[in-house]
Amino acid sequence: MAFVVFMTFGVSFSSTPGFAAECLTPAEPVAEVIIEPSGIAFVPRVSYALFEVTISRPDGTIYNKGFKSGNEPYVGLSEILGEGRLDCSYIYELRVIPELNFKKREGDEVEIRYSQRALVQNGGFTVYKGMIVTPEEEEGGSKGQGVSFSTSQQGLSGVQDFVINDDLIVDGSACIGFDCVNGESFGFDTLRLKENNLRIKFDDTSTAASFPRNDWQLTANDSANGGASKFSIDDISGSRTPFTVEANARSNSLYVDDGGRIGIRTSTPSTEIHVIDGDTPTLRLQQDGSSGFAPQTWDVAGNETNFFVRDVTNGSQLPFRIRPDAPTNSIFIDVDGDVGMGTSSPNAPLHVKEAAGAAATVLELENDGPTKFRLNNTTADYWDINASANGLRMNANGSATVAFRVDTNGDVTIAGTLTTAGNVYPDYVFEPGYNLLPMEELARHIEEKGHLPNIPSAEEMKKNGINMSDLQMRLLEKVEELTLYTLSQEETIRVQQEVINEQKKAMNGQMESIKKFEARLQALENKNQ
Repeated sequence: MAFVVFMTFGVSFSSTPGFAAECLTPAEPVAEVIIEPSGIAFVPRVSYALFEVTISRPDGTIYNKGFKSGNEPYVGLSEILGEGRLDCSYIYELRVIPELNFKKREGDEVEIRYSQRALVQNGGFTVYKGMIVTPEEEEGGSKGQGVSFSTSQQGLSGVQDFVINDDLIVDGSACIGFDCVNGESFGFDTLRLKENNLRIKFDDTSTAASFPRNDWQLTANDSANGGASKFSIDDISGSRTPFTVEANARSNSLYVDDGGRIGIRTSTPSTEIHVIDGDTPTLRLQQDGSSGFAPQTWDVAGNETNFFVRDVTNGSQLPFRIRPDAPTNSIFIDVDGDVGMGTSSPNAPLHVKEAAGAAATVLELENDGPTKFRLNNTTADYWDINASANGLRMNANGSATVAFRVDTNGDVTIAGTLTTAGNVYPDYVFEPGYNLLPMEELARHIEEKGHLPNIPSAEEMKKNGINMSDLQMRLLEKVEELTLYTLSQEETIRVQQEVINEQKKAMNGQMESIKKFEARLQALENKNQ
């Protein structure tokens, strides 16, 4: 047997700019709630884009299910109970997002199309012996009254109301309700309300429009069978329930101390809002789509493993996390927008500081495949620096030409000219007074050391590496020294050649003298014959 419940309280509208909340027209329930032992059906009374059902279980877990337009909202008993399968009271909330066009948010620019108010309806039910209790049964009190009690039904029409035209002073305690008895034991109670439907209503009879006249009610528990055990403050005029406390709520669920600090599950709040929980205290920020923006839910939470922000809407991903004992200034944003990591005084848009005092990885870029980062001068060129299995590559403006390449074996290739600056150039070799090592000493150094003077040995280069620019200058020094050696040798050869030439002239002169002498001897010999 199904039973239809019309919720007269708990229907609320979120206000939009330009509308004062107290001026909204009270609304009818957004859905009929059909409670059966095996499940609950919700029959929407408005057209909707999304019909969301949230059920709070007694073990603290939450069940949530959304229904798009055209789908019949229904929640089965197994979904309601979850793994706990507890016999107890359950609280539900219906949140209906009317059909609308979503607004688009671009930075601080908002394209406003139109706004709709989310419709919210609350209620409760009880699970007993593994089934949902249907609310058709009426509860009778000790005097036999039911939910629809009237004096005429109880045969009490002859009982007259007491009208007191003066102040009423009770020197003692007072009990009001059908179940009060003669000889009531009050204990420390000053005022007791005693029956099965307890309500205190504040009925403001103001008639002038300028005077506040809203009606309020304190409600203890639902009247229907299987309803929620709770205490609530009802806005009777607005058909809303802005405040509710469920039965068995933890001590100090909400506590305001004398300093205005709010404690949630603590009576000693130490900050403006202090939240305590045994497992991951959490703050949920839910944009429900009622103002025309796409629904989005975020959680901000913390536990012994990390403080985190959770993107509930997109698979509960954790885009932001902080581990306990993270050092001070792990992330620091300065007044000018500079971000410091490890420093509170960043001097660049991103300043990363490590104080390990030894070799350390300060910045690591990681990808499951080739990794690159871009240096972009927005008024000129940009450079991509790519790292892959083949090595490191540098390209300009997305060009396929690799301007600079370092292979994994250490080979370096550049597409242009290598130019260095800042070295001491060895032209001092040609300056007067330069001490050019004598050839004999040079030969002795090479014989003893196995390398040229002022040039590192092969063993040193293997051990310490090579400063190519410095080595090039030293080699140039040797080339210039070699030039001097060559020029010196050429000068020696020239001088030697001049000596030889002079010797040749002298020899030629001597040969001429010898020839003349021989001629004279021959002439004498011829004469003596």
